[in-house]
Amino acid sequence: MNKLLAIVPLIAGVAVGAAVSYIDDNQLNRHMISHTVAHVSSTDPDDDFATTLPMRIELTLKENSSYDVYAVLPKSRVGYTGSGRYELDSDGVFFAMEEHQPLDIEPLRKGIIEQLFVRPGSFDGHMKVAKLGENNAALVGHKVILHMTY
Repeated sequence: MNKLLAIVPLIAGVAVGAAVSYIDDNQLNRHMISHTVAHVSSTDPDDDFATTLPMRIELTLKENSSYDVYAVLPKSRVGYTGSGRYELDSDGVFFAMEEHQPLDIEPLRKGIIEQLFVRPGSFDGHMKVAKLGENNAALVGHKVILHMTY
């Protein structure tokens, strides 16, 4: 009887310990929001064009390796919704957009920046993930850094 009383808590402790060890604080949460700015400037040294636009992105990662994204430039009133597949690897996340739908709102501006922002495939590519603290991470792409909160 005493052996049984000693074995049952031991088995329960091992089960709880195993369950806790599978919980990983470094995994991406499923729903992330970014309120940031897009700074666009010319690479031509003779051209002093530059603009900064507020940008909002919502990203939902699903367990079946698919994602949904909602992105908008509020000042210009242009944006899109989309979905696709993502793959996690040791370097970060690779996004491949499969569906892309521009938002059905009357844009305030239809410049080249707005056209590039809403083009199909604008959310494709590889992004590194940098955890910045509790409930904060950065998605770092080739020419973009998104500060995400979750």
